[in-house]
Amino acid sequence: MNTTPLSLNPQKSKPKRPWLADGPIPYPHDMPYFYDPTGIEAVRHVEENWTTIRDELLQVIAEGQSELVPYHDLAKTNTKASWRTAGLMYWTMKSRKNIARFPKTWEIFRNIPYLTSCSIHLLEPHSTIKPHIGDTDAMMRCHMGLVVPAPLPRCGFRVGDQTTSWTEGKVFIFNDACEHTAWNNTDHNRYVISFDLMRPEYYAQRYWIAAQILGKIHVEVMYQHIGWMQKYFSQKPVKEVLFVLAKAYWRVRLFIGYGSGE
Repeated sequence: MNTTPLSLNPQKSKPKRPWLADGPIPYPHDMPYFYDPTGIEAVRHVEENWTTIRDELLQVIAEGQSELVPYHDLAKTNTKASWRTAGLMYWTMKSRKNIARFPKTWEIFRNIPYLTSCSIHLLEPHSTIKPHIGDTDAMMRCHMGLVVPAPLPRCGFRVGDQTTSWTEGKVFIFNDACEHTAWNNTDHNRYVISFDLMRPEYYAQRYWIAAQILGKIHVEVMYQHIGWMQKYFSQKPVKEVLFVLAKAYWRVRLFIGYGSGE
């Protein structure tokens, strides 16, 4: 797996807009697939505390309180609801319910600089997350293995043409804007924790970026789950209006502090 060095040091430069998947410009083909986590303080901190995160997850599972819910986009997996999550933070919005269920885990993550998302992910046996691209390049997505039933080739992750395995207690960082896929061809569940670090040059725009992503996801999920919308509101101009309205709605929610409080 080839990696590219990165830095979380703020850059004093003119603010620019990040790439967004629903924008008019395709993502450049020469961008890196993976980043080198060496020297990233957040990575060191999470890895040093990985057994606390894993043990809390296993305890919650043993108590029957895990309640991981299917990922919102059901079309992304080869079998229905096989990708399940528990989000502690999602695009700057904190989940009081999940933070209360995983308090030790949240204590580890809560003060990490530039953190915008943090979720526990289950991939069930003999399941695949289909190849897809993420919503933006504004952040760096980090994965750490918690319970990994097997290495490659039975359980793995691919970005572009580069493939890797999860390792329990180790973080890798990838470019979510590039095509990626994951699979678990074993008889056991795979658990990872995923967290996003916003690029420093975009951090001041984090609520604007979050509103763009949440608005897009909101509309896409509505089209997946509400049959009459697919039937009567499938025209492109109508969809574009719904996207604009949904993004505006989320900007207002985030502006009044919906996602900033604990």
